[in-house]
Amino acid sequence: MELVEPGSLAEEIGIRPGDEVVSLNGETMEDVIDYRFLITDEQVTVVVAPGGRREECYTVELEKDEDETLGVTFTADVFDGIRICTNNCDFCFVYQNRRGMRKSVYIKDDDYRLSFLHGDFITLTNLTERCWERILRYQLSPLYVSIHATDPATRVTMLRNPEGARLREHLDRLFAGGIRIHGQVVLTPGMNDGPCLERTVEEMAALYSRGCLSLAIVPVGLTTLRARLPSLRTLQSAEARAVLVQARKWQTRFRRELGARFVYPADEMYLLAGEPTPSLRTYEEQGQLDNGVGLVSRFREEWRRVEPRLPARLSAPRRVTLVTGELAAPVLEPVAARLARIENLDVQLASVRNDYFGATVTVAGLLTGQDLAAQLSGYDRAGMCADRVFLIPDVALRGDRFLDDWTVADLEQALRARVQPVPPRARALAAAALGERTK
Repeated sequence: MELVEPGSLAEEIGIRPGDEVVSLNGETMEDVIDYRFLITDEQVTVVVAPGGRREECYTVELEKDEDETLGVTFTADVFDGIRICTNNCDFCFVYQNRRGMRKSVYIKDDDYRLSFLHGDFITLTNLTERCWERILRYQLSPLYVSIHATDPATRVTMLRNPEGARLREHLDRLFAGGIRIHGQVVLTPGMNDGPCLERTVEEMAALYSRGCLSLAIVPVGLTTLRARLPSLRTLQSAEARAVLVQARKWQTRFRRELGARFVYPADEMYLLAGEPTPSLRTYEEQGQLDNGVGLVSRFREEWRRVEPRLPARLSAPRRVTLVTGELAAPVLEPVAARLARIENLDVQLASVRNDYFGATVTVAGLLTGQDLAAQLSGYDRAGMCADRVFLIPDVALRGDRFLDDWTVADLEQALRARVQPVPPRARALAAAALGERTK
């Protein structure tokens, strides 16, 4: 147990951080999904191991409301270990890393539970009958599925796993069980583009009425650390523009035929092509925001509402630096310029180059502490006020750690300045720039 809410049922029965809930109503739990299902009973028998010591277990009988929980936060969402990926994709990020990085980077996860809980994409190639039973029993919907290609041979080649050929069988089983999905295609030039992409989009759109809610097209991400991997290349600007042209044609037709645009290029595709992202309403149910599909449009729409409310001046001088990767810098340029018009607010925009992974990586989510420290240390810190702060994208962090295992505290020490992680929301960025507290 990581946290126990004050005044909660857990606190009342003596559960403390570090304790283990061994079972609920006689059933052991594999993950927080089991917990959420079992805790809905109005009479619950809780077995607790203080400090995780099973030999000291005690049992408590509870009567509670149906929607009342114990009020605890678990250390991890899965208790029996993450389900490991059985594929060997040539574009897998795990294979393109250095040593000494954040430990979680080296975990090849392909876990249906994390797909349901957090929107992680899975391939469906490592599911046991036990997994299928739990997906259908608990109605874990929607799931997020990496389609890549509906052509069996192409998908097997991309995943380097013969199980990849069973995609349609797996999808049919999900849809028959009432499970809906969001799909994605990691577009890799020379592998699943061209006619293969057209086939994938058409065949997945045909499954819309059965439960395929959307299909994202995401450019493949490659680092320069590929010495022992097959040669692949990233999408070029002209290729990205061609995909966008075709996607708009698909969207027009699918909106007429299906009632939804269905296929959505990722924000990165628009930025790579140098084209403006569409309005937020284009993304309809916005089911793939966490996959970078519609985030820029949401940010810009939110900024249009935030901008008129900005103050004319601050009561005291303040200096901030907005930090981002090279790809998103054009999105933040007008924001930084507008904030700089506020009296007493000195705003700089820092576009950080990714030397750690190489020039092919330009997204903010893959910035490392080392690159931030090296490139931001040149900014003048002896300025108009002592309250200087670097606003960094929180998508580059897991907890307080960057991919290279640097912490926020490490970066602050290197810069000798305050560092504040900020989510990719216009309200949050404006509040942080102005020095306001957010809830």
